[in-house]
Amino acid sequence: MGTSFVEYKGFGFWSRDNFLEAWLNTLLDEMQKLPTTGQWQESLMEHWRSQRSLDGGCMSIGLDEFLTDTTKKEFALSVSRKALGHSNLLGRRTGELFIDLLEGKLRTTASSPIDYLNDPHANEAKPG
Repeated sequence: MGTSFVEYKGFGFWSRDNFLEAWLNTLLDEMQKLPTTGQWQESLMEHWRSQRSLDGGCMSIGLDEFLTDTTKKEFALSVSRKALGHSNLLGRRTGELFIDLLEGKLRTTASSPIDYLNDPHANEAKPG
């Protein structure tokens, strides 16, 4: 099982390919619910369909190629937020990192991988 780097504007995160595939499936399911889609959205969906079946650490999500302006990025964020509510356990953490990346909150690079299996709230104080 491979791992692939999901990158956007020079930052990103590593994810196991099966986690990324689960997340892409959830995103695609959410996008297929839309009443209409534009040409760029259709191209993005087709790209993700072809990438989700790859393994061996070579998946390319194409965020820099497809999310070329604020409107497209905001669309992807909106769909991602909706999809997160329907995500299975395999794709949930990848989805959270995906959203953080698009929001500019994730500042890691390929040389500074994070443990995507860790719960980001595990070390927070629990109410009494």
